Amino acid sequence: MPIPCADRRLVSIGAAILLVVGLFWWSLSAFSTFAISPADAWAGVFNGGQGAGTSARIVAHIRLPRALAAALIGGTLALCGLLMQGITRNRLASPTLLGVTGGASLGLAFVTTGLIALPFGHDALIATILGGAFAWVLVFLLGTAWSMDASKGRLILAGITVAALCGGLTRLLVLLAEERALGMLNWLAGSLSNIRFPEVQIMAVVFVAGLFLASVVASRLNLVNLGNETAHALGVRLKLLRAIVFVAGCIMTGATVAVAGPIGFIGLMAPNIARLFVGADYRPLVPMTAAVGAILLLAADIAGRAVAFPAETPAGAVAALIGAPFFLLMARGQR
Repeated sequence: MPIPCADRRLVSIGAAILLVVGLFWWSLSAFSTFAISPADAWAGVFNGGQGAGTSARIVAHIRLPRALAAALIGGTLALCGLLMQGITRNRLASPTLLGVTGGASLGLAFVTTGLIALPFGHDALIATILGGAFAWVLVFLLGTAWSMDASKGRLILAGITVAALCGGLTRLLVLLAEERALGMLNWLAGSLSNIRFPEVQIMAVVFVAGLFLASVVASRLNLVNLGNETAHALGVRLKLLRAIVFVAGCIMTGATVAVAGPIGFIGLMAPNIARLFVGADYRPLVPMTAAVGAILLLAADIAGRAVAFPAETPAGAVAALIGAPFFLLMARGQR
């Protein structure tokens, strides 16, 4: 007896969540210079490493926040990509390819090098949000994304151009202010190695808010997928929806860049992989995409430790190595 479509989607989402849990648990002990047993991992997670050995304390204070951050950042970037793809009706849209990640990185570079001083707290987070917003507005203007007959290819081309410009300016700032920007070099590669619980708390709030928003607008994105004119005729307030996604995308991308640096292609890969399992309906796509994003970044982080163990390759570099050919395949398929 064939399995109903709704049941297959639930099974796929459940399997993806189980895989997230499995990778999360493996991440706690994988490729460590200290031997970490399952008992050490358990003590580190549930007892905070208190009354246990060095390995359990390493899990509690280093590996646990790192694994949590990988899952939350991966899920956040994936949801951001899904929202961008939904609002632009373009499966190539993502924070990386629309220049938002590059703009956020440039904003943080200005603050870190001391060229710009913001008059309020949380300078890094505010700078990345503003930088991402500036880049996204520029991409939409160059790509004429507000036009009803805008070319999808032109939007992506504008995004790649702005991303390249922001990347070049970011590296120029690092070179010009070398002493102040030394700490940015590892960050620019998208590293999770220095994340601790305060950053995890920020990402948890952003992820939960992004998941809630994506769930709320999912049915509207289904209507947008039918075409802008059809969606408008069915009561979707397109300008308001675009504004909401714009603000949410800037905050979500800005938070991930402020915490871990620019990590590319998760927002491109996760939604498109999720569609293979649950279809084009945005309602099941939301949880599936978040789970796939968490899987991708957890796997990239583990692979980054394995490549040159005991040295580490930043997770962002591993994600880029996978994401670049994925983008080429997607672009070729949309020709």
